[in-house]
Order: sequence, then C-alpha cells, then structure tokens
Amino acid sequence: MDIRMVRGRESRAWLWVTVLALSSMLLLVAAAVFGDSTMSSKRKVGALAGFGADRAPVLPMEAQLFESLLPLDTRELGRLVHLTATSESRQRNLAVWVRTANGRRILVRFEPEPPASALRSLGPGSRLEVNGYLQRISRAEFDMWMDTLGVRIPRPRPGTKFGDVPDSGFAKIDSLFIKDFYVSVRPEGLRGVRSTTELRPDTSLATPTFPAVPGMEGGAAAPAGGAAGASGAGAATPAIAAPPPDTAGDGGG
Repeated sequence: MDIRMVRGRESRAWLWVTVLALSSMLLLVAAAVFGDSTMSSKRKVGALAGFGADRAPVLPMEAQLFESLLPLDTRELGRLVHLTATSESRQRNLAVWVRTANGRRILVRFEPEPPASALRSLGPGSRLEVNGYLQRISRAEFDMWMDTLGVRIPRPRPGTKFGDVPDSGFAKIDSLFIKDFYVSVRPEGLRGVRSTTELRPDTSLATPTFPAVPGMEGGAAAPAGGAAGASGAGAATPAIAAPPPDTAGDGGG
C-alpha cells in the first residue's frame, strides 16, 4: 500500500473535529443559560468598556528655536521649529532664501499657499518670523530652487592636482549654507513679515520751525536750506524801527 496516496485507517482527524464542534456548542448553550461574565455591568470589555471615551486633552506641539538644533541631523526631521530670519531673495513660487541671526542660510517654502496678503510685503531684507517643520531636500532639488530664486552659493577654488581639497576657510563658509534641509511653513505658522520699508528708519528731513522772537513780526522765517538754514538757526536780529519824522523844522518855518 502506498502511504502517499491512501490515508491510514488509524487516522483520528474526524474524531477531533467532532470533539471541537461539540465543545463549541456546549459553550454556546452555557452562555445562553448562565450568561456571559464579560458582559456584566461590573466588568466589560471591548467597545462596551468605554475605551477611549475619556481621553486626555491633546497637548499642542511646542516649537523649538532653530538655532538650538544646529547642527541639523536626520533625527530632527518633522520637528516644529521657530525661525526668525532676514530674507536674502525675492519670494518666487512660494519659496524664499533667508539668513538667520547667526549667519545660517536655509530655504523656506510656504506649503500650502497662504493668503496673498500674507506675502505681499516679503522681499529682500524683510524680517520673517515663522513656525515651520524641518524637511529633507535632495541636492538636485536644492540646486533647482537656488536657480529659481537667483541665489549664488559659494564654490571652492579650482584644484591644481588630484587630491586637492578646499581649505579650512571655505569649509567654515560652506557650513553656513544648509543644503540638505528646508523649513516647510503652513499658513497658520506665518507669524509675521516686516517689509524693508518698515525696518528702515525715516531719514527724511522735516522743515525746521523756530519760535517767535519778540520785536519781530510773524517770528523768524524758516530758512530756505543749506547755509541759510545754518545762519537762520543762530541769534535772531531784531527789526530796526523807522526814525520818527522831523517836525521841528516844519514848525520853525
């Protein structure tokens, strides 16, 4: 007899299937008669236990200072950072190149698009304060955005022989340009943008005014400018009264 084709008579598979079926039926009958202990009012499981009904309040994500995470690492991906910087390029295609207070440069992208009025005053020299998420960017995409924004990244001097490496001075400068990460800013993360005109003090010269001097009609006039302004600012010369008419001669004649 070929044991690969014919099952032996001593097989008990059907016996075990029958035992398991009878045991299941007995459990169902016992649950119907005596009740299910897991469904009691004192002890419940699953959805009846109210799991998730009372949850703790969701804690807001705290933004960390961008400077505190330097040097950047892949472990910081997705972290919410607070960035205060000055823009060094124009805003194009919802992206801008910025410089932090310690000289670090990084790309900032606004995604999704914020309201048009939020970026209206953003330009070279504008002050930018945002909360954004740190994201990774490939070197090819980084070069594309630098060409889009018109930003030139420093490059080392050409080598003269095989094995030449950039000097330490260039390495320090190159470390200020972050090329592998960018800050993704959502519309609610745009805290404030101050344009260049708001940051520049008003240097326009107002016309000086001088107090009235006793004995002068209408006070001192404002100088026309230049040297006249300097002389007018000095001591005012009182007006000379006209001499009285000579009445003695008329009476004698």
